[in-house]
Amino acid sequence: MTRERTAARLIWLDGAKGISIIWIVFFHFFNTYTNSKLASPVAPHFFATFFESCAHSTPLAVARCAGESLFVGLSYLGFHAVAVFLVASGFGLTYSLAGRGNPAGGWKGWYRARVIRLYPMYWLAHLVFLVAPFQFKPEPIDYRFWLSFAGDRVYPLRSIFYYANSAWWYFTLILQLYLVFPFLFRLLQKTGVKWFLILCALETVLSRYLILAVLGGSSRWVQGGFFGCRLWEFALGMALGMTERESAGALEELILSLRGVVFGVAIYGVGLYTYGSALTNTVTDALTGTGLFLILSNLASVSDAARGRLGAALVYAGMYSYGLYLLHEPFVVYLGIRMRWMGMPMFVASAFVIIALMVVVSAQIERYVNDSTKRILNRGVSTVVPAASREPG
Repeated sequence: MTRERTAARLIWLDGAKGISIIWIVFFHFFNTYTNSKLASPVAPHFFATFFESCAHSTPLAVARCAGESLFVGLSYLGFHAVAVFLVASGFGLTYSLAGRGNPAGGWKGWYRARVIRLYPMYWLAHLVFLVAPFQFKPEPIDYRFWLSFAGDRVYPLRSIFYYANSAWWYFTLILQLYLVFPFLFRLLQKTGVKWFLILCALETVLSRYLILAVLGGSSRWVQGGFFGCRLWEFALGMALGMTERESAGALEELILSLRGVVFGVAIYGVGLYTYGSALTNTVTDALTGTGLFLILSNLASVSDAARGRLGAALVYAGMYSYGLYLLHEPFVVYLGIRMRWMGMPMFVASAFVIIALMVVVSAQIERYVNDSTKRILNRGVSTVVPAASREPG
């Protein structure tokens, strides 16, 4: 199989990332616009609570209310799409190495490439936050800014996890996962996919149980403060990446199918009902992340197969999702507050136009940063990575 054919076959992965990043940006936009006042889809009796707030005296009104509740529910669930980037990152890193067994420049060179890929754009996002107008800045610039600039979004946890730009918490989670990736990769090679997934699943559940049920720790540790609580999603991506490399397309025939969609919807649906207690929450992110990855991968595959502008746009957004992830949150919160006077249809239409513009602008910024970094280093290090291994989203 040629390299070009392989890259083309994995376009669906960028498409899934494109859907995910747009969903995440809209989630921040919509959550701000509604001021979090509508019913939460992860709370008990969501549909019943929502129906109580709207008139439904006629069949048409009932249908409208049902449609609105579904839209609101999906909009508020956008934070789940973060898990898709964890799976995609594990997939891409493993897929790129599985054929060789070792990084071309050794693990030292591998770490260097990851730092070069992640930090320049991350630093620029901090500078943009400092100087750009029309941003939401709820907290002062203090010592936490410089801790964040260095990549620390964990200590001190309660004051820095959501500091300045709440989306940046993901950066430290990715750093942790990259730090342990060589060990995980060797473990996957030694144990095989089945036992690797079993071991990572046990570690994930145990970590979450100890933090939530035994230690009574902050949910921020579970969300991303400690990588072990989100290991399953990353490990699942690694296992899929290894399987895809070895199966030469057989994996896609399995997951990119009606069976994959049904399985994904079922797992995701079960995951939505696990928020009720600390015990069931030990598997929440694993279930919702796994199910959502299957669902969005199939949506991306269908969009790509249609060969339309939508599919191309989603792939483009996925290819340059990193810049949008780093830059968007303070701007959409600022705008969301000022758009509360709009009716829902007008807001949604305006929000997607704004998001489309942000995709284009952030992509150009990311490309410029990557090209500039390459020129400055001047050592032949490529910062434009294959579609299957762009990270983190």
